[in-house]
Amino acid sequence: MAFPIQRIQKTEQDPERRAADRALLLSRIAVGLAHEGKNPLQNMVLHLQLTAEKLASATPVDKHLAALREGIGRVDHLLKAFGEFAAPDHLPADLGAALDRAVLLFAHEARRAGAELHVKAPTALHVESDSRVLGDLVAHALVAGIEFARDGGRLLVHLETRGPLAVLDVRAEDGAGSPEQARPHLDAARRLAAEAGCELSIDTPPAGGARLSLSFLHRGNTQP
Repeated sequence: MAFPIQRIQKTEQDPERRAADRALLLSRIAVGLAHEGKNPLQNMVLHLQLTAEKLASATPVDKHLAALREGIGRVDHLLKAFGEFAAPDHLPADLGAALDRAVLLFAHEARRAGAELHVKAPTALHVESDSRVLGDLVAHALVAGIEFARDGGRLLVHLETRGPLAVLDVRAEDGAGSPEQARPHLDAARRLAAEAGCELSIDTPPAGGARLSLSFLHRGNTQP
């Protein structure tokens, strides 16, 4: 791989195309939010009911209070991730955080597709990029990988530094896959890569599966 990567290339932008690419992601996120938010909320309703019953009979309620705190934390984390994804303008260009948000927001998508998701990544890895497009680029790469791993496959996501680069590898293996459903996300990733300061490599072998590699110049702020 040749480097250094050019910092951030200015490309001609198509606002309508960008909006359509983002709508692809937001429609999938909406399904996940409805499902992932509903489960802890229903659980909290149950624990509130049990707490009320036990308070009436002077029975300890510590277990139910802990469950309520956990449920509130889950919903808060999910909504915070969505808020940052929806309005990334003032976020740092943190590839680790962008990946963490994408994994959280599309975890339901992976389960629904029957794809086993494995992630190995630092919690923070700052790169030379534009935060306004970085999150979308990472999300499109992840969703494309989920589609290639659909119906019984594995999606291996690995983020690390290699010399001056921060490299995100997304590898889909073994599943039946749906290249047709992956294609719009691959096309969107190609459109966003140059604007995000990313060197993008996509390999879709005839035998199935896929590998996407996203390389950025990193700033040396890595946390385990």
